[in-house]
Amino acid sequence: MEFKEFEEKMMGLLRERFGESAEIRMQDVLKDNGTRRRGILLETEGECLTPVLYLERAYERYQAGEDAEKLLVEMLEDNEEQIREMEEKWDFRPEQFADYSQVKAHLLFRLVNYEKNMELLQEMPYIRWNDLAVIFYYDIGNGQAQIQIHNGHLALWGKTAGDIYQDAMENMKGSLPDDLFPLRDLIPFKAAPGMEEGPSLHVLTNSRRRFGAAAMLYTGKMKELADSLDSDLVILPSSLHEVLLIKDNEEGRARYRKMVGEVNRTVVEPEEVLSDNIYHYSRERDVVELLPAG
Repeated sequence: MEFKEFEEKMMGLLRERFGESAEIRMQDVLKDNGTRRRGILLETEGECLTPVLYLERAYERYQAGEDAEKLLVEMLEDNEEQIREMEEKWDFRPEQFADYSQVKAHLLFRLVNYEKNMELLQEMPYIRWNDLAVIFYYDIGNGQAQIQIHNGHLALWGKTAGDIYQDAMENMKGSLPDDLFPLRDLIPFKAAPGMEEGPSLHVLTNSRRRFGAAAMLYTGKMKELADSLDSDLVILPSSLHEVLLIKDNEEGRARYRKMVGEVNRTVVEPEEVLSDNIYHYSRERDVVELLPAG
């Protein structure tokens, strides 16, 4: 059975199960860096959360001989379990999401590539930062789940991107403190082509090591490292989750840029690529700036 036929089969099973009580439709869900996932949107009357049932893994299991109806029941049960956990274990109530006074303490942000996400950014508030964009999410259960913040949320709250940036920044410093350590401490260590590990090569991320590249916006540890090395730094974007810091060497910048591009094409998952560019940290001015190519 082709994937399209499998989609139609699962849609039919859902219609049999929910009848007129739910709106059911196929949807391409836009993810980071222009990647898309195919899923079924299930909008049920009286429910605040609208799940999307992604089909790729279920299709693989169906091709391996598993029953379609059994797979659907499992997907629905998994979704219900996630909602129960949000409500019971993590004390999340969807109806509270309309009240910004209850939302603001849970707002965090992350970085994405601006040019690769221009379509996605049309739907959500963001702040430009070099060749990147700061986007926002509501954190549930200390990183167990998240809700992406969209333009409709700002309209509901009567807030601007600048407003929520300030609140999210306070939360980042408290909930996701920066973490800086030598690359050799990262296990497993994979040396990138053209890059030898040395005492000056460090990883900057956050305490969860998820979306940790955003620590560049609030860390004080870059200046500490630069002072200890008596040098400015070059910042290599490893992924959405971390960046690498190395003592600035103008002669080595072209090699670093080439290395970042190669790693992005061959090692990093497409959804997790941050940038092919590299950045400069000025010790004197305490700022991060994009290093122009050439």
